[in-house]
Amino acid sequence: MIEVKIPLKITLFGEHAVVYGEPAIAATISEKMKIRIIPNDKMILKSNSLSIKGIKVNLDEMKLESEETGKILSYILSTINYFKDEIGKQKNALIEIESPVEPSVGLGTSAAVVVGTVAGYSKLLGLDLEKEEIAKISYKIEKSVQGGLGSRMDTYTTALGGIMYFPPKEGYEKINKKLNITAGYIRRIATTAETLKRVKSIREKDEDLFNQIISTIGKIVEKAKKAIYQENEEELGELMYINHGLLMALGVTLPPIDNLVSTAKTLGILGCKISGGGGGGSIICTKDERAKILLSTIGAKIIDSDIIDDGVTITEIN
Repeated sequence: MIEVKIPLKITLFGEHAVVYGEPAIAATISEKMKIRIIPNDKMILKSNSLSIKGIKVNLDEMKLESEETGKILSYILSTINYFKDEIGKQKNALIEIESPVEPSVGLGTSAAVVVGTVAGYSKLLGLDLEKEEIAKISYKIEKSVQGGLGSRMDTYTTALGGIMYFPPKEGYEKINKKLNITAGYIRRIATTAETLKRVKSIREKDEDLFNQIISTIGKIVEKAKKAIYQENEEELGELMYINHGLLMALGVTLPPIDNLVSTAKTLGILGCKISGGGGGGSIICTKDERAKILLSTIGAKIIDSDIIDDGVTITEIN
């Protein structure tokens, strides 16, 4: 059996703007997904924690009605097909997925599925891929499933681990500094596709204003990177509030989260913002016990948000 552990991730700064060519900063946390790959006579996918169970299919279109379930299956099938087409290798296996959080809550579960499957399945095929190669292949697969959209941020962060800065073009930079974060999540009321559509509609209404918002988010990312290196928590926190306000302007936040962020600022909590695609999902604040209380008032599930340097890890169990 091959067991793969993949850290989940939070977006510190730059969500949505990164899709339009601006920089972003993300980090891996101690919550980890596990994927086990066991040689088998058939190809089987099993999960007791993601939305694999209770699958509902529209037989007229042969289409899964759950977007997230369909996406997870697409990632796994695309991974298998990638190694079949590019490497010329294929083996049947039982693939088991165990996630500590629900899917689609802004913590990179989709990227973790891709990265974990690429890492584990390649090992089953006898390949020893470096983390960089796992990240590269995972991004290629994720992008193909998403129709050419998306950024390298999620797959590279979960594969490589740590606090990661992504410049506007290619490449990345690992920031070897410590951050203390309190985080939790609520259910999303909008899918990623719906949220991206909402952002796109704002761009179509006023492209000039949209570009200014996106560009400002990019500038905030650069200031945040500098603040992290300087260990300036006060400035970092203020930048979190500004980043959240701009994401609210893009229509990706929700009133309960906006109220929480506003209350956090009033209470003197250094920083607070949404993390991820929006429409609900995860919220991060600078570490503060009061932030946990605030998160609980909107029914958020508190997560283990210690930032770790670990990326994907692979273990062979005989």
